[in-house]
Amino acid sequence: MQVTVLMAVYNGMDTVVGAINSVLDQTFDDFELLVVDDASTDGTSDVLDEFQSRNRRVRVLHNAPNRGMAASLNIGIQNAGGELIARLDADDLCLPERLKQQVDFMNGHPEISVLGGAAQLIDEAGQSLGTEQRPETHDELVSRIYRECPFYHPSVMVRRNFYEEYGGYDERMKRSCDYDLWLKGCRSHRYHNLCEPLIRYRVRNKPVAKDLYEVSLALALAGYRERTPLKCGLAISRYVASNALSVMGLRQSWPRRAA
Repeated sequence: MQVTVLMAVYNGMDTVVGAINSVLDQTFDDFELLVVDDASTDGTSDVLDEFQSRNRRVRVLHNAPNRGMAASLNIGIQNAGGELIARLDADDLCLPERLKQQVDFMNGHPEISVLGGAAQLIDEAGQSLGTEQRPETHDELVSRIYRECPFYHPSVMVRRNFYEEYGGYDERMKRSCDYDLWLKGCRSHRYHNLCEPLIRYRVRNKPVAKDLYEVSLALALAGYRERTPLKCGLAISRYVASNALSVMGLRQSWPRRAA
């Protein structure tokens, strides 16, 4: 099999059925869907087991006890059968051509290690909030990587060897493990984003103080690795300043979930 679609879920009863069906409805069919259930307590486990019993392409792993997002994704990576690993979160949806578009691009561009795409934003009720995209080319993405995360995490397709080189996601980070990984790999690997929307991306979480800490830590570690403390300090200051009001509850709107 060419592709593993990797999802980690904890108590996702409200949305996980839609997420799974959006994968099973793909026009591309050479894939497995590997779902890591992070010790859910709301019935999600039973729903996943039912999908697994009815569809040979669905495989479920159950954590005990709860391990967190980064650890669950690492377990999935270690058990994935595909050489290409496509991420999806349990509250997002794949558009029907998502896997075909990404596989075609990755096969035609072997130099690309991580491929993302644009996203149709939706609110908690599934209503459209418009479309957003990150920069397209590697050079654009790297030039802005200290200012913004280069990818919508649930949109990425990643070559297995990229994950293996960095040991997967840093399990100390609960919400910014993806940004930390992209910062690690941006000088040695090539990135790209497709301009077409690949997913419907649910926007729901305001930042919390831990988000500020984790992004600051990821940027600080990148600054240390690259010996650019001034750039790192400016990036941290910019991020904290732009989001502090939301953390304190003084700004109502927050346009994006953690990337």
